[in-house]
Amino acid sequence: MKKQLILTAFAALAYANSFAQTTPIIANGDMEIWTAGKPFPKQWGTFYNIEKEGVFSQSADAHSGKLAIQANFVPQKEFDNRRFYTAAFNLEAGKHQVKLFLKGNGDIRFIALHKKDTNAAGKNSSTNIAGTPAIGKLDNKGWKEYTLDFDIIDADSYQLTICFNEADKLLIDDVEVVKLK
Repeated sequence: MKKQLILTAFAALAYANSFAQTTPIIANGDMEIWTAGKPFPKQWGTFYNIEKEGVFSQSADAHSGKLAIQANFVPQKEFDNRRFYTAAFNLEAGKHQVKLFLKGNGDIRFIALHKKDTNAAGKNSSTNIAGTPAIGKLDNKGWKEYTLDFDIIDADSYQLTICFNEADKLLIDDVEVVKLK
């Protein structure tokens, strides 16, 4: 009887764990939740002047789900770029990987994890980690997955910024951060 109870308990635990859902590190990385009238998904943002430029819009051409974000931007001068970033989230120290799907044409200047309320950049500093390998120019007729590696030294509150030099119907979807073991 005792053996049967133990086996039943293990079976119940295994069944419960099969339905357990993990909370994503990046909120709304699947780009599915939008605020009416806003050009980017909830939990994502950009600078006020960029928001007014009309660079970002909602797209039904999604990698998964129903929605993705689309960027259109033609630079007016050298070193002209636009940034798009997440709400802050907590990361532990250690190796992490950012995975995202991109479709369309563009030039990704950098993707960085930076401490909350600091500036993102393409170079490493005590508050900013640029992902490797760099993505650079892309021309994807279909969705393509990209992975970038990050070595987080300090556990802290971070944001993810995607900075691009140009974009022609560049679609972004299913952005996630995973901690590597």
